[in-house]
Amino acid sequence: MPAIVSLAHGSIAQTLSAQIRDHILSGAFAAGQHLREVELASLFGTSRTPVRHALAANEKDGLLDYTAHRGYVVRAFEVMDMDQAYEMRAVLEGYAARRAAERGLCADRHRKAAAAIESVDALLQQDAPLDDAAREAWRCRNTEFHQAIVEQSENRFIGPMLASVQQIPSVFPPVLATYEASALRIYNDQHRAVLASILRREGTRAEFLMREHVTLAGEVIRATVATTNKAPG
Repeated sequence: MPAIVSLAHGSIAQTLSAQIRDHILSGAFAAGQHLREVELASLFGTSRTPVRHALAANEKDGLLDYTAHRGYVVRAFEVMDMDQAYEMRAVLEGYAARRAAERGLCADRHRKAAAAIESVDALLQQDAPLDDAAREAWRCRNTEFHQAIVEQSENRFIGPMLASVQQIPSVFPPVLATYEASALRIYNDQHRAVLASILRREGTRAEFLMREHVTLAGEVIRATVATTNKAPG
């Protein structure tokens, strides 16, 4: 089970919300599991009030279902949900890449995107599967790259829409099994190609490359899910 972060600093409710989310994404809280305030308060060493707010936040993000009779339950997603989420991501992030190319990438966002690519290059010097720390480092750098492109689109609707659909694929435990250096090198090369197109102000090509990149990630994860579902036991 993921390590529990200290609640001594910052907003307790926000910290709890992140902890609950991490437990869901790691599989520590399984699909269909009831999350009860009393048990969570004991687990995280806090009162029930911030737990209640944290549960509501995760329900808003789409990771939990809530009914008056059953309370909060970890949401189970179908493969179709994952496919549709990646389709939406491809459309939204492709549009963001085109907008960024048309507007031109500002210096700060260029540096942010380029630094993310370089950091991943350094991280992937070995072929062995990434450990937990390396996976987290890759996730951070990957997020930084995509955020730089979305921010440069300067469309205030894209971010919230992406935040909603990005929750869905992450709930599948097999996602964690796709963090292999060989696959991540392909993703990083695609990042490099997207950035180059944006810098050349090639809007149509940047959109195509970004959509292809997101679609590939979805196909890889879907294949992993399908293989896992067929596994005996």
